[in-house]
Amino acid sequence: MEGLRRKTYEIDEQRAAWEGLASSCASLPRRLGAFAVLGFFLFTALTTAVVLFYNVFGERVIEGQGVHAPASAFYATLATSAAVVLFGFGLWLVRSLGTYRAFARVLRDGGHDPYRPTRDGLAPYSDEQLLALRVRYERMVEGKKKNLFERLYGFRSDDSFSLGPLSALPGTFEMDTLRVEWETNLILSRQEDIPEVSWWTEGRMELLPRKLDEHLRLAFTLAFTEESVRMLKRRYGYRTDRWHATVPEGKLWDAVRDHEQARRTRATLQRRRG
Repeated sequence: MEGLRRKTYEIDEQRAAWEGLASSCASLPRRLGAFAVLGFFLFTALTTAVVLFYNVFGERVIEGQGVHAPASAFYATLATSAAVVLFGFGLWLVRSLGTYRAFARVLRDGGHDPYRPTRDGLAPYSDEQLLALRVRYERMVEGKKKNLFERLYGFRSDDSFSLGPLSALPGTFEMDTLRVEWETNLILSRQEDIPEVSWWTEGRMELLPRKLDEHLRLAFTLAFTEESVRMLKRRYGYRTDRWHATVPEGKLWDAVRDHEQARRTRATLQRRRG
């Protein structure tokens, strides 16, 4: 029992380290866009302030008319705004990379590869995150991204996972079976190099394990239940009140379960955001 408690603690600690690594990998274009918006508002505010300053304190050539600010003042506000954006973005980038290296060092000291999160299996991933990732894989067309998910997580198009309704839920025997299947696929494909998840890749694709808090659990749950409901509606009709006549008897209970869980999860998230 003591060994079991110790193992659970180690997994939780490991997930916390992975969470720190993942949280330092924000999307570069998105963050640059945020700083650009900030720069635009700063430029607008500075330009307005300069125009007001010249109209209040500037010398009027013709009485009653406004005073035109010189072009040099306009270029000065533009340069100031650009400098603030570049400085802020550069500061964020340096801090983000520094945090990433720090958490990578923590994971490396613990015997883990910070660039290959599934090298030692799927234990750092919660059931909810794995199902959300598997749903993303389900929507992908053949190509590099789908191949990345196969090599990284052991997903296969013909594995035991299915949508509409879901074949497994978090914390169930079916989910444990899926984990074993995916980890077996990883072991069997070890002759291929496990792809690296770099700072840049994580910022774009969000592949690293996350420490599950309540909000994240709800977000992951909504991702895979909503996709299952969409699949059910495409197969059996968009009028859920007629599913009793269109859904096969063996799948009806699971279909209603997915629909109700998606509805409750969406409502809970909306209440939290509100």
